[in-house]
Amino acid sequence: MKRKSPPNDTLKMAKKCDFPGCSESGTYRAPKTRALNEYYWFCLKHVTDYNKNWDFYKGLDAAQIEQHLVNDMTWQRPTWKLGHGGIRSASQIKDRLGILNDLGLGMDGRHNPPQTTAPLDEKIRFALAFMELRLPLELNDLKRRYKVLAKKYHPDANRGDTDSLRRFQTLNESYHTLIAFIKGER
Repeated sequence: MKRKSPPNDTLKMAKKCDFPGCSESGTYRAPKTRALNEYYWFCLKHVTDYNKNWDFYKGLDAAQIEQHLVNDMTWQRPTWKLGHGGIRSASQIKDRLGILNDLGLGMDGRHNPPQTTAPLDEKIRFALAFMELRLPLELNDLKRRYKVLAKKYHPDANRGDTDSLRRFQTLNESYHTLIAFIKGER
């Protein structure tokens, strides 16, 4: 197999030093501008002198230098404070395959590790389903959901409807079941 281009050493040797009047080979590169996309090729003596005198920040004021240093912390990529820009909430992520849930990264923004406990009692599963809650369950979340559903199913709010009375009783039973479950779990 033939080489299509000469090795790098041959390329470096073919260039002459860019310093005026120098006839040595230019094997060391030095940037021409702050963009770092164009280079001079110098011999060792001249690249050393050039680097001693070259100032990357020449022509910038203190604020511009500071901004450049701050941008360098993130490799010149745009960033924003948490919750200010980009995806504003986890609900904007469409996880149709459920990958985040499988990894224990729930859509509520919290770390939700998979449950390793024994299967739940049917009463607890029913209570969770009735109150539209999931595990892991916090006491404050349970109380908040209870208040919402109590206002919805309370017989006084539904003019004594027997169906709402039955739902309200089921809500109270579910609430007490889950309270006992939470306190027994901790």
